[in-house]
Amino acid sequence: MPNIKRKSREYLFKNKLNKRGKSRRELMKESFFMMIFGLFLLLINYLIPKKMELFYSFKNNVINAFSNLLEILSYSLEIIIVLLICFIFLISIFLIAGSVNRIIKLLLPRSKKFKYR
Repeated sequence: MPNIKRKSREYLFKNKLNKRGKSRRELMKESFFMMIFGLFLLLINYLIPKKMELFYSFKNNVINAFSNLLEILSYSLEIIIVLLICFIFLISIFLIAGSVNRIIKLLLPRSKKFKYR
């Protein structure tokens, strides 16, 4: 006896797709939020003191953490801060690049494409 509740695969995602795209105003608002959030992350990254010292001591801190288990607690905080700085920097760059790309695509007029039937 066939399973009545199971839908065929061709109708599985029929009503799941978003058929209406976002308006230009929503896209512009999202891109400005992305830009603000990316700049905020860069500001936080800029305000962290002694970043270069943390980067220079990163390798030594990892080696010392493995060699001396009692010193892990003192060095792990610096390791986490350096990884956090790198992660925040990458996220902020991606957010800023995405928002600039979206703003450029919204502000530049699209070329009119002719459809041939």
